[in-house]
Amino acid sequence: MPLIKAMRRGFSTLFPAFMAVWMPTVFAQEAPVCVSSVAYLPLDASEVGADANGIPALGTYERISPDGRFILRSYSGAQLGKVSLMELPAAEKGAVKAYRTPFSNEAFPVQGSWRYLVDVSGEHYRFADVLTKQAQARPLFKAGMTGFYAAASEMPSRAGRFIAEGDFGTIHIRSLSWPQNANADNQGVGPLQMTTIEVKDDGHSARVVSSTGSQFICQSRRPVDGSVYALPMLSVDGTEFSAIPQIPEAGQPSMRVYGLSKDPKSKEQACDLRADLGFSPSKAVFGFPEKETRPAWLTYSDVGHVYVFDRELRLTIPLDHGRHRVLASAFPGLTRDGRVIYGATWRECPDAAKCPEKAGYVVADPYQSQAYKAYWSARQEQPPKACITRQDVDRERAEFARLHRLLP
Repeated sequence: MPLIKAMRRGFSTLFPAFMAVWMPTVFAQEAPVCVSSVAYLPLDASEVGADANGIPALGTYERISPDGRFILRSYSGAQLGKVSLMELPAAEKGAVKAYRTPFSNEAFPVQGSWRYLVDVSGEHYRFADVLTKQAQARPLFKAGMTGFYAAASEMPSRAGRFIAEGDFGTIHIRSLSWPQNANADNQGVGPLQMTTIEVKDDGHSARVVSSTGSQFICQSRRPVDGSVYALPMLSVDGTEFSAIPQIPEAGQPSMRVYGLSKDPKSKEQACDLRADLGFSPSKAVFGFPEKETRPAWLTYSDVGHVYVFDRELRLTIPLDHGRHRVLASAFPGLTRDGRVIYGATWRECPDAAKCPEKAGYVVADPYQSQAYKAYWSARQEQPPKACITRQDVDRERAEFARLHRLLP
């Protein structure tokens, strides 16, 4: 009994102190905290090299990982080689890290999961291998569409997510490109081909067990769109693509979204029209749909500015920037949590003589943009989402790290 009483006295003494520490921590974690409406992450020329104008080399043809932590970029400059992996800091401030890769320019990720990174030869590398071994990484297998402007996506296994490292099982990857014997003078323009491969992966080795073979798609749309497309991009789940028909039978060329079969083994692709932006910007990149019933947003750049297109509302959202003379240098990407990330140059003040030009990455929250808030204000309604939260970002970063067995 004395022992029990003593334990009770000890507990009654310690419990208030424990609660004093624990309760604020719990509530602090639960309280949503918005990310910055716009954040700027400058590059260091001593780390990435400088361009002909002396500013940090940005590269082009950049692809953003689902959690916004990594950027795969081509034309990285002499200091980093043809293609580099860039790692953005966890917070909205901090140094950007750079990693070398074994790839040729225009290498691309398998979207959705980033489980593999693909060279233009069709060689697939495990993402984690490239990150840890850099230029010494070796490919697992060779398959899919090849060449410049190819794109690939992993088709989700369940509930829009992807099975984790060590329990891969069967993976379906759909890729899209042009025939590689197309006229060199018209590179990036032509009829579209697609293939879907089935991969068995045990977390250590991977092999292709089946393929639909390369097939021309959208033949049924020739009477409307013609047969020549430019700037195609697959959706993150491989069930849609965006492209500009170059010689439509009616109207002017414009960026459009087409549907594809959700069956990975299907050889018939109706290419039903899902959206038409009505004009021709740069490549339109898909985001992740919040719900299955809502179409994914698109993001694109046009004359150095970046936009988001809400397909459900048919609303174009120009993104804000707090710096001066911000010019996007490559097409942007949408993360799973909804942020837009893109390479750009900017100045800290309007006086070019006093403020040197900087180069790096811009991270923007479309929900906090003036255009998005003005739209809902005009409707006298509350927007469905006020902002992207730090908790949203941390959750997706942790999920991506879990999938690839990375440190957070």
